[in-house]
Amino acid sequence: MKKRSALVATILLLFAGIAVAQNSSRIKINYGIKAGFQAVTYDHTDFDIEGYSFNDNTIQSNKVSYTVNPFIRLTRGSFYIQTEAALGITRHHFDFHETSAPEEGFAPAYAEYDLTTFCFQVPLLVGYKFIDYEYYSMAVFTGPRAKFIFTSQSKQDFSHFKYEDLYEELDKRNLYWELGLGVRMYNVFFDITYDWGLARNKTKIIDRESGAIFSSKRNDSILSFSVGFIF
Repeated sequence: MKKRSALVATILLLFAGIAVAQNSSRIKINYGIKAGFQAVTYDHTDFDIEGYSFNDNTIQSNKVSYTVNPFIRLTRGSFYIQTEAALGITRHHFDFHETSAPEEGFAPAYAEYDLTTFCFQVPLLVGYKFIDYEYYSMAVFTGPRAKFIFTSQSKQDFSHFKYEDLYEELDKRNLYWELGLGVRMYNVFFDITYDWGLARNKTKIIDRESGAIFSSKRNDSILSFSVGFIF
């Protein structure tokens, strides 16, 4: 249902872009590039590997994640439409603190999971400049963001589990809804954004040695800060 709602909203945004584009004589086209840092948080997570589960004692640690985003912007009056081609790396650490091992003597009670993913993201954003001067402006923006994960390049490290050759089959596509605030001074701007995951990602965790299969479901949300130049 959330994905269907996002699709409807995306279609409406496209029609809005077409309506703006029909008056091309008043459209200003800008382009630019921005780079920034991200913090990823997983919510509503189902994760269970024979005694190790995601619960209130599980500690999530955000390592440094970053993106580089070339973009193009079409502006008419106080409104604009922007799309990007964002390349990024996200890094996350799970510490299953105070979780009992399935059998005594097998492993310490501190199982860990490090996950690094390489991804490509494409947003379609509509923005409104509520303060707009020649050398200074502030804007809010929103819209859908599609994320594609290069699963073959992802890095995973399961430590201190009973199983020694665990591997997670990641979902290759995620869909988010983004809300952000931007501040521009001359040609330099700063953005802060928050992306909500619109669907729970279903994955499989497989022990390649024994063939055991475990399921995992989770939502992720992304808080980002970036700085860039617009021309």
